Amino acid sequence: MDGIINVNKEAGMTSFDVLRALKRILHEKKMGHAGTLDPMAEGVLLVCVGKATKLVESLMSEVKVYRAEMLLGIETDTEDSTGKLLSEEERTVTEEEVLSAFQALLGKREQIPPMYSAKKVDGKRLYSMAREGIVIERKPSQIEIFSIELLSMTAPESVAALSCREKHQRITFRVKCSKGTYIRTLCTEIGEKLGTKACMSALFREEVGEFQFKESKTLSEIEKEMKKGDLSSFLKPALYSKVPTALTFGKFDGVHLGHQKIFSSVFGIAKEEGLKPAVLSFTMEKDSFFLQGRKDMLSTEEEHFTRLKNAGFHEVYLYPLTVEAARMSPEDFVKIILIESLKVKHLVVGTDCSFGYKGAGNVELLESLQQKYGFKLTVVDKVLTLNPAGEEVEVSSSYIRKALEEGRVEEAAALLGRPYSINGSVVHGKAIGKSLSFPTANIFPKEGKLCPEEGVYYTRVMVLGEEYDAMTNIGRNPSISAENPLTIESHLLEFDRDIYGEKIRVSFIKRIREQKHFPNLDALKAQLKADLRTVENCVKSKKTLTVERGMQ
Repeated sequence: MDGIINVNKEAGMTSFDVLRALKRILHEKKMGHAGTLDPMAEGVLLVCVGKATKLVESLMSEVKVYRAEMLLGIETDTEDSTGKLLSEEERTVTEEEVLSAFQALLGKREQIPPMYSAKKVDGKRLYSMAREGIVIERKPSQIEIFSIELLSMTAPESVAALSCREKHQRITFRVKCSKGTYIRTLCTEIGEKLGTKACMSALFREEVGEFQFKESKTLSEIEKEMKKGDLSSFLKPALYSKVPTALTFGKFDGVHLGHQKIFSSVFGIAKEEGLKPAVLSFTMEKDSFFLQGRKDMLSTEEEHFTRLKNAGFHEVYLYPLTVEAARMSPEDFVKIILIESLKVKHLVVGTDCSFGYKGAGNVELLESLQQKYGFKLTVVDKVLTLNPAGEEVEVSSSYIRKALEEGRVEEAAALLGRPYSINGSVVHGKAIGKSLSFPTANIFPKEGKLCPEEGVYYTRVMVLGEEYDAMTNIGRNPSISAENPLTIESHLLEFDRDIYGEKIRVSFIKRIREQKHFPNLDALKAQLKADLRTVENCVKSKKTLTVERGMQ
């Protein structure tokens, strides 16, 4: 389970109490909250579940809106009405004095965190020290008060009519502030501006960024929806952008020339319109229902994420394609994922984009939704290429997969804009190559990662930070045994080092020949010598071509 929950925290509970209850309700262990609320406080508490926990820091830095009540003339050790009374005095003020105090506290400034707070110093919570009677010097934090609005206050006349113990003016206000602002301390600061003491008597968090109280759910409501199986009613996607984006979405397996054309359009639009360039890509767990019967991919999830980051995107959003996500209607995908979660202002897609339940969403639907949801749309045409028969075809991940399955690694490299590669850690083999004077670095293909057609290839192998020319065999060593697993065995030219356990990357440059069965090891060795000469000729041709290009 991955996502963000807008919890309506009720008074009397700690933020940890909320997490503990949610872990029981959701049967989920990995979660964290984005900003502590004291037990007396109520309102919005954002809880991140599963992969969404990586968003905690981002959500904590969002602007917050509180409704607070304070009592004039009372000082406590916790700066709120739950603490030990330190001093008390009668004091009443006018509305003009309150508004003047509010005005004096607006803008950027420093605020010293209270001792009774969840802030950590040297790994220990301040409130833990305070409960032990320890008071330490605290470094001030940079905060910003964007606005303070007076909601209500008891008039001096009404206060004077109360009994002696109740002669404390109550002031209710709404404040919009930055991360790190302590409202209890703000109440104390307001009191100081008014020439008296003050403490907070009630606190209600109304908003955290775009998350509002009216959309929050109590723990009992969440438990009820959970029992009904309606997760979407309270679990927001594990996706979040703080600023407007120019975005494209899709699987983008392999990040080929067609994808790169779309990306270039995103970057150009983002720069021109002052937006953040972003990409949303769909991911699936290896045991996902959606992977049943699916072909191997051009990239592992880790490679895919790295390649998208290297393409130049400020933000790469990976959206797990769960059953719940797959059931989402195309319009809900646009509204909830693109507009609400990722703040899309300009959407860039290919002509064949599809999304939502059963892939029913398309370019035509996006065009019809532009005005309703306030985004611009750019549709990028396909990149075309010629197949081996000389026919014009669209560059696609499926076409590149087919080329690799047929051993056409040179064509695949041209369409990817780089040689196709496979990573792995070097493992011990049967040392057959070494006995034939052709020692090899062996790796096993990763599950879910497409392996080119069996055969012998000219490759380039990256190991220990350097790249070497190599002769690589993909196959099952049929000359040795019929029951061998598929392996990738690379003989590195001009290399003689022990690299067992090291990670290597094998990049496929050219196919030399198909896989063969040899009657004996002598015949195999003779063929390997011939293959090596072919690879060496490839290396010479490449060096000659490089020199000629340099001379031009």
